Amino acid sequence: MPRRAGTYSKTKIAVPDYPGIRANAERAVTDELGKLARPDDRIARAAEIIGQADAEMALHLPERDQMAASLWFYEHILGLHKVMGVYPTAYREALSKALYGDAKTPLPADDLHLEELPRIAQAHKLPRIENAAERLPEVATVVAEARYRRAAAVPFMQDAALALSEEPYGWEGERIAQHAGVPAKLIWQQWAAARRRRGH
Repeated sequence: MPRRAGTYSKTKIAVPDYPGIRANAERAVTDELGKLARPDDRIARAAEIIGQADAEMALHLPERDQMAASLWFYEHILGLHKVMGVYPTAYREALSKALYGDAKTPLPADDLHLEELPRIAQAHKLPRIENAAERLPEVATVVAEARYRRAAAVPFMQDAALALSEEPYGWEGERIAQHAGVPAKLIWQQWAAARRRRGH
């Protein structure tokens, strides 16, 4: 974000080791799913991992974004996108979501003085979270771990879905979906993605 006129906080928040977190999460998922030889076992467990990750992100993303918004609008701390483990564009969208309830609503103009930001936050009833600087790295890590686990499980689910549709299994999409506990439309999408990765 461009620098605004005013005094920024000198508070430095520790940035989690996202490359290490990602490597550990991916290794855990790959090791677990790689040990399952049967595609029906593999797709069921991959779907569980994805579902658990989605639930964790749904639970903790709003909290993460509210804490980041509190630290920006009330305390004017720089570098929060690094603490969150996201690109600047995703950071701005997180702030917009926390402030306006809509990730695509533009943030206040970049030439606005820092002193105006708390008034804007209060006008939109954005809470000031007193311990946000201590908690943000922890909550952001939970979100990142879930995102990495999900991303690692998706290719396993795609390949297992395609394998179950082929010989010697020959399962229909509806049967695969019922077994995995997901909508049939998702299985069709998984087939298409697996075929693209195969170059078909």
